[in-house]
Amino acid sequence: MQKLEDKLLQDFKDIGTKAVEESTAVLTGQLNGRIESLEKISAMQSETIGNIRDSSRIAEQKVSSVVNSIERALSTAVPGFQLEPPAHAKTSAYEPVFTPQLEAPGAVVKMDTREIDEAPGKYGHCPACTSPNIRRAYRSGLWDEMLRFVFIAPFRCRACRHKFYRF
Repeated sequence: MQKLEDKLLQDFKDIGTKAVEESTAVLTGQLNGRIESLEKISAMQSETIGNIRDSSRIAEQKVSSVVNSIERALSTAVPGFQLEPPAHAKTSAYEPVFTPQLEAPGAVVKMDTREIDEAPGKYGHCPACTSPNIRRAYRSGLWDEMLRFVFIAPFRCRACRHKFYRF
């Protein structure tokens, strides 16, 4: 009986060892296949990134030539107009950033807000900041309700949040 038990234990050990070896071989094969496919994908991504980088350089050259032609056309039409790259734009070899530079404007004309007869906004303009971006405000409180009887409505400026009243 002891021999039979030893034989069964040995057979179970052999079967377990064989199962571990076979599953290891299968898993190794699957992992090798996945690693190969990942390497192919990585190579394709590297190639795509290179193509995108090359097309970006070509597009930058085309944009630069268009900007130069626009600059030449505008310099003949608008006196003093020229595009100059700012100091921080010289950090990259193919990525210039342009800002238009115009001649200094003439004297700035300042106007008193009381001289404005008609503002372009729907409801006029804000008396505090002269912004035409105003809206009707909600009525709140007894004072606003009493002003309703004399046709005075509350307004609020969207720029400075000033509340004021108007017919």
